[in-house]
Amino acid sequence: MTDGEDRADRRRFVVALVVSAVLFAVVGLRFGEDVAMQLLKTPTTELGWRLIGWMVAAPPWVLVMVSWHERGRLSADQRRRRGLLLGAWIGLSMFVLPSRFGGVEHEFGTGALVGEPLSVGWAWGGLAALIGLAFSGVVLLVLHRSVASPTPTQRDMTVRFLERAWLVLLVVSLGFALYGGRTGVFHGGT
Repeated sequence: MTDGEDRADRRRFVVALVVSAVLFAVVGLRFGEDVAMQLLKTPTTELGWRLIGWMVAAPPWVLVMVSWHERGRLSADQRRRRGLLLGAWIGLSMFVLPSRFGGVEHEFGTGALVGEPLSVGWAWGGLAALIGLAFSGVVLLVLHRSVASPTPTQRDMTVRFLERAWLVLLVVSLGFALYGGRTGVFHGGT
């Protein structure tokens, strides 16, 4: 794998993320209530909407880390598809994010019965992603400050450690997303 291929993969991922983020933000702000009203017709409970909100925000970041670390084992076509899919998945957060600032009722209107748990699940997943990114940054900083040039074995072991730490963090945040409603930490998006 060449540096040019790495740059192209990163560029493709960032473009997919930005384009999908803008698209989903526009859809959420313009058609959020219509989408929520259609979602109200599905047989999903409040816990289901919290799970879906959490899935939008939390898992794609760890999948990006794993895909980037394992990129040497993937074909160019697999890297391209994963980059586009993960960029779009992360961009999907922009469908829910405005409700955290403007209020669930503002974005989802009469569909707030779906928007509220979706937004709360998303907030717990987003918090987990932020904590995971900060922790990963600290671990990688320690790795690069502790040795002049990390060996491939040291890098691999560090990434494997981070993968497991992210999984623990995701399980904990999923528990809070589903059952942390009584904590009052995230509510109503206002």
